Amino acid sequence: MFSSRSKNKINIDRVVTKPTRPAPIVRPQSNNRRGPRKGVWCVCAIETRGGEVREGVIIDISKTGARIRFRSRGTLPQVVRIKASRIGLSRFARVVWQSEFDAGLEFVPDSRVSG
Repeated sequence: MFSSRSKNKINIDRVVTKPTRPAPIVRPQSNNRRGPRKGVWCVCAIETRGGEVREGVIIDISKTGARIRFRSRGTLPQVVRIKASRIGLSRFARVVWQSEFDAGLEFVPDSRVSG
């Protein structure tokens, strides 16, 4: 147990690794944003016309829209209401794009939302 010899032999070839290629940086081809976005981390509620409420986090926000991240996968309808009391936000929004956990919303005036 307290011997001076190591029982485990170290294979130096396994310890020294060859340098790997760095991951490529993927940048969007074009930036279609209308205004600068501000990074925030704010809990919000996304409400559908049917009364379903999903909790998400606002990742970034601008005057024209926001990017929302959800804990679980799901599909949003075309028009939703986004509420975030911490930043005083309660607006209707149109879903512009959606991936597995993120969604891009564009704010729309209340007059454009047909009942």
